[in-house]
Amino acid sequence: MSGAFPTMESEGAVAQPGVFAKTYYSAVVLMLVYCFAFVDRQIFTLMVGPIKRDFGVSDLDIGYLLGPAFILSYVTVGLPAGWCVDRFQRSRLILVAGIAWGIGTALAAFTDSYGGLFVSRLCVGASEAFVYPAGMSLLADLYDRRRLPIVSSMFVVAPALGGGLSLLGGGYLLNATERARQIGLPLIGEMRGWQLTLLIIALVGMIPVLMMLTVPDTVRSRKAPSAERPGEQGYGLVDGTLYMIKRWRFYLTFFFGMACSSMVMLTVSAWAPTYLARAYNLNPAEIGASYGVLVLVFGIAGSIAAPMINAGMARWNAYPTAQTTRLGPFMLVIFAALLWFVRSEGAALACLAALTFSYTFPLSMATTSLQLAAPSRLRGVASAYYFVAVSLIGYGIGPTAVPLITEHVLHDPAQIGSAMSLIAIIFGTLSIVLLSISVGGFRREVERQL
Repeated sequence: MSGAFPTMESEGAVAQPGVFAKTYYSAVVLMLVYCFAFVDRQIFTLMVGPIKRDFGVSDLDIGYLLGPAFILSYVTVGLPAGWCVDRFQRSRLILVAGIAWGIGTALAAFTDSYGGLFVSRLCVGASEAFVYPAGMSLLADLYDRRRLPIVSSMFVVAPALGGGLSLLGGGYLLNATERARQIGLPLIGEMRGWQLTLLIIALVGMIPVLMMLTVPDTVRSRKAPSAERPGEQGYGLVDGTLYMIKRWRFYLTFFFGMACSSMVMLTVSAWAPTYLARAYNLNPAEIGASYGVLVLVFGIAGSIAAPMINAGMARWNAYPTAQTTRLGPFMLVIFAALLWFVRSEGAALACLAALTFSYTFPLSMATTSLQLAAPSRLRGVASAYYFVAVSLIGYGIGPTAVPLITEHVLHDPAQIGSAMSLIAIIFGTLSIVLLSISVGGFRREVERQL
């Protein structure tokens, strides 16, 4: 298949605009698929009020939906997903996973219980575990090292793009459907407004997923390693795990450093809509029009700024991506501290915009760093470990930490902004320390792959 779809590493691909357009098309499709994966995740943050109203649950129960319900299956499937990525056709894995998470989102539209919502989130988490490792592994084979930071930025801008679209479009859609409360549909019957919103999002999300049928894969060698091509060695799950443990100065510090940074991202994105609703009495449409737009603009800005700064750093540093990655947590700590003191809607939105830029900024260079450091046939497992660490800490702790802190530390459920600020300061600082340690290990791992 690689003969019909040359990679960017071939000289002919660089010289022929038609071939370039085809490979660029694949990057765009992968970005759109990943984008809608985050629409499915983020839309629940707007539904805290309706779900609490209809099912009589607490903030902590909502935290379980936003975090553990998703992460339990995500982590369980994450490592087997990475193993599959290194062995099977990645474009088809993403196609099947995308259809599965669309079904999972649609399940929530037909449930009449909190338990049903929990199960639907389990389905979504298990399906989405395939997208990141498969997408990044495929991009790393389609594009050369010079272009990989750019297409990586395109791919990892998807969380900001999906989150922003979810808040903006989903906010207006939810506001419209919630006015009716109960909506009768032919063949389906009565649905709550927020459930109809989920059903619409599940159906629209199938459009980019089905476009994966037009994205071919590349052929990866399964030959035994040789002195000339050490990167072609195949790694099983156990061998790959031992390989990364042995090189812990990069892999472990990098995984947990990014996990701490991403925990801030997942905490803020999960609770910022509820914070704005309670502190400033904004409805879903108003939250979408203000915070949703900021997530789009500043999330994309962070993803664009990172490769630009990385290119500038490359003039004096031969291995700039790891250095660029650790700039994000420094910004996180600064703006999180400011959030603690804000008392107006405008100042709160400004801090949330700056935090969005800060936690989006390191994502593209983090994914690029991992793809550059890992051997070719370890990328799927390495990416799976990365996302398992990020998700276990981010989803497992972040969404539930906010209500725990407001209830047991601050003793005021209204202090969501202060809880988010406290979490961001603590875990942003940990991220700075761990990512600083990983820089030296990254350089050694990249030199091994040259």
